[in-house]
Formats: sequence, structure tokens, C-alpha cells
Amino acid sequence: MKKLLSIILLLALAAAVLTACAGGSAEARKLSFAESASIETLNSLNGKSVTLTGYMATLSPLSGEYIYLMNLPYQSCPFCVPNTQQLANTMAVYAAKGSKFSYTDRPVRITGKLQMGDFTDEYGYTYNYRIVDAKSETVDLSTVSEEYATYQSLAEDGVIADVNAMFDYLLFVCQWTEYQGGYTDENGQRISYYLYPGDVENALEDDSGYGYAAEASADYYPGLIARVKAVGGGSGLSELTAILEDAQALERRARSELSEKRYVYDDAADKYFLNDAEALNDQFYEIYGRFTQWLTQYEL
Repeated sequence: MKKLLSIILLLALAAAVLTACAGGSAEARKLSFAESASIETLNSLNGKSVTLTGYMATLSPLSGEYIYLMNLPYQSCPFCVPNTQQLANTMAVYAAKGSKFSYTDRPVRITGKLQMGDFTDEYGYTYNYRIVDAKSETVDLSTVSEEYATYQSLAEDGVIADVNAMFDYLLFVCQWTEYQGGYTDENGQRISYYLYPGDVENALEDDSGYGYAAEASADYYPGLIARVKAVGGGSGLSELTAILEDAQALERRARSELSEKRYVYDDAADKYFLNDAEALNDQFYEIYGRFTQWLTQYEL
């Protein structure tokens, strides 16, 4: 009887061990860049093991302690929401303790734990989620689809990064009344002020790295559209062309608000207000939202 009881106890213990092992060996949840745009999805995965496949941005720290992962190759800087340091379509990935990442231009599969919070890194980029305790492995592209190959050709051309930068300019002409200039007075104090129409016109003629002369030129948008069409010719690129055409129409509308003086001055606030500010703002973010969605449609 005692021998039978011992056998039963051993079987029960073995079953418990097997159950615990099965629970602890659950596979990491595959995450896509498209899903990373959903805060609800990310919150549901907080603290859980995930995998994400993409490319390292070349700006990733030389220390290898963390990287910026993007879903398209050959990008130097992470994408940000216009006029902010908030990461967009980019995942910050931190290596496991005691290990580091080595930069590669090949696609990598990241496995780690998703962590939600408020983070600001050494470059000043801010984000509400990241992957920590992560490791990486290279991905075989021998079976890449023709559609993705077209997308990679766009990335190699550099036009995607230029389209992303275009939105900084577009936001400026749509919301210039919210931008501030500044100078340091004789006492060393920083004096800030909201832009006047003349400041905006000067910025649109400034061909230095601080101005928008190139973007404000008549051939800027036609040039971007022509580059997309030249590299593309495949499925999905007509959507990007439509986004650029709508961005061009909005830029013309915003520029006309400036040239036709459709704004008012508030003396108490020492600030200008566009008559159609809300509509311009809404249209900008509708177009920008379509672009960010287009970016996430290609996944390895």
C-alpha cells in the first residue's frame, strides 16, 4: 500500500513539473509594426514575450545597448511624429543585460519583453513602449515577395525618408502660427516669440539648413511623385502617389492662406491665428495618418 501511494505521489509530482514546464515554454507572440500603432494591442502585451522583424536604423547607438528597429531598410534616423521627438513606425529595442547588438544592414528578428511606460533616451527620442531583454537573429530573405522587393527598392532610393521629411515642412505651412522663434538678449536670457507672417516668408526663401526654400519650390512635390513612380511601378505604390498628391494640394491651400492674409492678429497674445487653422490641422493629420498606415503594410 505504501509502495502504491509513493508511486501515485511521484506521478502527481511529475505531472505538476510537466505542466509548469509547458506553461513556461510558451512561444513569443509575433508582433507587427501595424499592430504597434494600436495602444490597446500593446497594453495587452505589456510584460509579455514578443518577436518583431525589421531593420536597424544606422543612427542606433554605437554602444549596442539598444537599437531603433524599423520595417524598412537603409534609414539613417528613426521616423518621428512631425515637429516632435516622438518615435513613429519605429521600435526602440534594448539588449538583454550583459549583451549588446552589433549593427547589420540585414533584416533581424528581435525577441524580447514588451514594456509600456514613458521613456526618453540619450538622443532625446520619446516613446511609450519598447522591447527589453532582447536578442536578435538575422532573417533569410531568399523567399521575399516581389511586392516587398519593390518596397525595398523605394527604401534604397531614399525617397521614403524624403517623403517622411516632407511632412515636417507640410506641418510648418499648416501650423506656422504655433511655431516659435527666439534669440538671446544682451543679458544672456532666451527670448521666445511666435512667428510673424514675415518670418514664415523668410523661412520659405531660406536655402540654408534652417529654411524651406527647397520644399517651397514649384518642382518639389512633382519631383517626389516622379521618383515614386520611377522606382515603383508595382502594386501599392498608387496609394503613396495619391498621398503625395493630396499633400501637394494641402500645401497649396496652406500657402494661399499666407499669401492672401487669411489670418488675424491677437494683440494681447502677440500671436497670429489662421482663419482656417482647425480644418488645415485636421486635413494634415488625415494625410499623415494614411502615410503611417501605408508604411506599416509591408512586413517580413
